Amino acid sequence: MPALVVLARNWKLLAYGTSVATLACAFLAMFVMTKWYRAEAVLRPVSELMPNRLAVSERPLNVSSLLDQVVPTSRAEELITTVESFQFSLAMVKNHHLERALLSTRHWRPWNRHPDPAWEIYRTLQARFSCDYSISTGNLTLYYQDRDRAMAQTILGFYVDDLRAKLREEQVGTTTATAKSLRDEAGSTPDTLLQQQLFQLIAEQLQQQKLAMVDANFAFKVIDAPRASDRPYSPSVLLVSGLAFVVTLFISCLIILTREQLTYG
Repeated sequence: MPALVVLARNWKLLAYGTSVATLACAFLAMFVMTKWYRAEAVLRPVSELMPNRLAVSERPLNVSSLLDQVVPTSRAEELITTVESFQFSLAMVKNHHLERALLSTRHWRPWNRHPDPAWEIYRTLQARFSCDYSISTGNLTLYYQDRDRAMAQTILGFYVDDLRAKLREEQVGTTTATAKSLRDEAGSTPDTLLQQQLFQLIAEQLQQQKLAMVDANFAFKVIDAPRASDRPYSPSVLLVSGLAFVVTLFISCLIILTREQLTYG
């Protein structure tokens, strides 16, 4: 109660101090602080069993089995691991010549005079790129932040295109090797029935290979193409001004109570 009485006597000082600090920080957030724009894209991972449709299962159709079929969680985790990997990030930067754009903002720091360019680029991408998978919707959302709105949207598009190209290359390579192995096995076995089964497997592998080469949605579907809002993602004027209000109020109360204690014991 004595502290509240002291603060009540100095309410004008508290009001003026917090008001000035809040308005000043709001002004800084609106006109001085660097604005960052965030682009986002929504993808739907395709089931590995039967692309673009539900997998056929002999299990009873209950809620858990239906969720496992509709939401290919393992496929989404694979996509997240791939798109966040060191090799994928560096390959994307090299393919689209983004080295200068990603390195130019960090070399002026004294502790970064001679960094490894590869790790410098990767850390920058880690800070700007993120992804989130929703189990309820089955969608994978990718985010990328940049000071330039068009650049944020463009680089996120590179992420989506290069991810599709990498998955296509892996699928073609896997099916080619599998088909070759099956073809060698079919040529060396004297069992006619086994040969027919092997040839059927070879046909399925070739079908998957052709699907990966011609179908843009063989691994995932782009539900919402990369886009960046016309409004900056950060800094948030409301968040900055609210934080300034709380911090200034706390410091002002501490100063007033400390001064009162020192003056009157």
